[in-house]
Amino acid sequence: MVQEVANAKCKEERILVLLIIASGVAGLFLGRFLRAYALIPATTLIMVPAWYLGLEHGFARGVMAFVISAVVMQLLFCASLVAYLVIENLSLIDSVQSEASPPLPETRAAF
Repeated sequence: MVQEVANAKCKEERILVLLIIASGVAGLFLGRFLRAYALIPATTLIMVPAWYLGLEHGFARGVMAFVISAVVMQLLFCASLVAYLVIENLSLIDSVQSEASPPLPETRAAF
């Protein structure tokens, strides 16, 4: 009896961890290649495993799984987007000559 309870709890934790990892990977991918509108259907897809956890282990676990996974997906989406924008802006800065400090004209000294 105790063994069955322990196995059920372990299975629940595995599903929750896999859901969080999958949400994070999806957030990284979506942030790099797609726009923020892609988060709407991706977040609704999280509802399926969260609904399963809610049916099997209680409403609170299902809601917790959904909220944590959605937050992880959105945070990694933003992190990926910010990293991409920073890298693009740094490469743009390198290719543009600075106008704030133009090169000094050459001076000729007469000896």
